[in-house]
Amino acid sequence: MRIIVIFFICLIIPNKLWAQKKAAPEIIVYKTVDTTKLKITIFKPEKQDTSHAALVLIHGGGWNNGKPEAMYRHAKHFANRGLVVFTPGYRVRMRNKTTIVEAVEDALDAVAWVRAHAKEYNFDPDKIIVGGGSAGGHLAAETVFNKTVKCGASPEQFKANCLILFNPVLDVSKKGYGHKKVVEEAKSYGIQWKSLSPIGNIDSSWPPTMVMVGDKDKVLPKDIALKFERRMKKAKNDFSLKLYPDGEHTFFNFGYAKKKGYPKGTPNKYYYEVLQDVDDFLVNEGYIKEHIKVEIPENAVYPIQK
Repeated sequence: MRIIVIFFICLIIPNKLWAQKKAAPEIIVYKTVDTTKLKITIFKPEKQDTSHAALVLIHGGGWNNGKPEAMYRHAKHFANRGLVVFTPGYRVRMRNKTTIVEAVEDALDAVAWVRAHAKEYNFDPDKIIVGGGSAGGHLAAETVFNKTVKCGASPEQFKANCLILFNPVLDVSKKGYGHKKVVEEAKSYGIQWKSLSPIGNIDSSWPPTMVMVGDKDKVLPKDIALKFERRMKKAKNDFSLKLYPDGEHTFFNFGYAKKKGYPKGTPNKYYYEVLQDVDDFLVNEGYIKEHIKVEIPENAVYPIQK
């Protein structure tokens, strides 16, 4: 009898360990340009939410640099909440000697690729949330208003059904961010810089949109965020703006505390609050079914400049 019990324990324990082990994200090539292979990372939920929604998260970096890994922590949270999450790479100036135009093109193609693979990854192609931070937030917004940058897909294929924008570049005018470079690069493609500026391309077709920004952000100043809010509401769009006191640019990232002089690993309170606000927004919009409370570590701080 003792031998039989041990035998069954040996069978059960490996199965339990296997069940507890989370599957590694899948990384595949979604687009090839000459010799450049652009990859997308896919986080599959262990238990999919009944909404069957998907989320695309686009990294920032001023269209200059950055990698998809910057959004992995957020991606894992929302995969744990039951969404299928995608984090695409795209061409940037420093690595690829490209412009904002190629970055937009790749972002649109990435979202179109995601929609085309809805059946394979078991989500609703009409429930694609697109989000991003900083320049990635600009690229996410481009999926809604782009009419000038040519890519391999149509607006019906790349348009987001919902937007979550973390301190996004909303204005590329002289009052906004990157104006001189954007003007130069757009001109080289015969494009007007204004066609690349979200704040100047608002109409009533925008999907539910949430913008999160610190009120000390210099890339997206508070007055521009409030102006964007006024225009979105004037167009009668479903819009939510969240301002975070004393938050500066990239305040929403977990590692922001280290950037502000705190010891490595210090939890950023903003990070958890933003997660909670986005989570609540997606529940309210029907992309996740049930509310949760995001736990904030006791030692979390607001990393104000020391």
